[in-house]
Amino acid sequence: MECYFFGTFNPIHLGHVEIARKVKELAGFSKVIFVPSYMPPHKIEGLASYKNRLEMAKLAVGEENVSDIELHLKVPSYTYRTIEKLYEQNSNQKINFIIGYDQFFKLESWREPEKLREMINFIVIPRKFQNGQIMGSAAFKYFKNKGYSFEVMNIDFLDVSSSMIRNMVENNYDIAGLTTKEVKEYIENNRLYKNVAGRKFIS
Repeated sequence: MECYFFGTFNPIHLGHVEIARKVKELAGFSKVIFVPSYMPPHKIEGLASYKNRLEMAKLAVGEENVSDIELHLKVPSYTYRTIEKLYEQNSNQKINFIIGYDQFFKLESWREPEKLREMINFIVIPRKFQNGQIMGSAAFKYFKNKGYSFEVMNIDFLDVSSSMIRNMVENNYDIAGLTTKEVKEYIENNRLYKNVAGRKFIS
């Protein structure tokens, strides 16, 4: 049984990789497939090209664990369209879908949330307060009552964000230990996320 991890992965980092590994191990999935967004519906500052983000994902987790499905679908890349295609390919069985706490609670602002509710089993990765307690545990009751299928998976992972890495690269800080060695070298070799003489290299 497979699980899917959607995102812009701009760039993919060790936090993403660690989440996927732990979810796979704890839930017993055969693999976790990363799905980089081809053309997100909302403008994202400093978004590298799809080609670059796809390649970095392959370098980080292996080509066999990355899907380019959104390249072949209508744009913008609404999640429900991709899920519909995966659902169809999966004989109309629910799709296992990793999602962060913050995004899970925004689900009903997404396009076609009722379709997502019907087609997805959500694997929710919560954030914690400094004392280690899970944030907003009681709030999950709302989504349970609405009929969403989800499991909250309490795992520890590297606290890093793609935006933090982009800012570090732009300001010439070393990102070793935040991405894989291969992704770090790819970013450097392709001059991604750099601002030189007022021009930002993101393609």
